[in-house]
Amino acid sequence: MGIGYQDFFPEVVNSGFFTKEFEELTATVTLANQWISSSGVRVINVETIVLPNTQNVKWYQVVRIWHEVPDVNS
Repeated sequence: MGIGYQDFFPEVVNSGFFTKEFEELTATVTLANQWISSSGVRVINVETIVLPNTQNVKWYQVVRIWHEVPDVNS
């Protein structure tokens, strides 16, 4: 068994000339839950990662799902 991860980034809901507004974390978590259900992976851990939005001073959260990956040599 190996491990893999899948990241889920918040969608941009409003984009201005100098700013961007991102969806709430709950919407990103909903997307991650849908992926877990449809992919059938075995989840090892879930974490949020805070990343800077390089176009302004705000930060946003990314949801990372760590999961098992079948061994390719099996």
